[in-house]
Amino acid sequence: MTTTTTTLKNAAFAIEHDLFTDPDGANYLVKDGAILRRWEPLANPADAFELMVSLRLDVNYFPGFGEVHASDEGGYNCRMCSYSGDLSSDTRRAITECAAIIGESLWA
Repeated sequence: MTTTTTTLKNAAFAIEHDLFTDPDGANYLVKDGAILRRWEPLANPADAFELMVSLRLDVNYFPGFGEVHASDEGGYNCRMCSYSGDLSSDTRRAITECAAIIGESLWA
């Protein structure tokens, strides 16, 4: 999965927020029409951790990649892996992409 603004928007939706992207490409969480704060889960470990905890994602580490599973409690079935060789970046990407799958399923 290639991370796009749509991916980030769906990930934000999974935690009951909207996403605003300014003309410079910075992303912000929005709740009830108000911009709350800058939000970059692909670059900011705290933002990725927030997604992981909020969605009760199960994160596993293996040599060379991060792997994320959605919790059974949520009833979601997604498994994302990322293999760039940078374990931190791979894990943030897998968390964000799994959250996007969950968020996309909530649109229905």
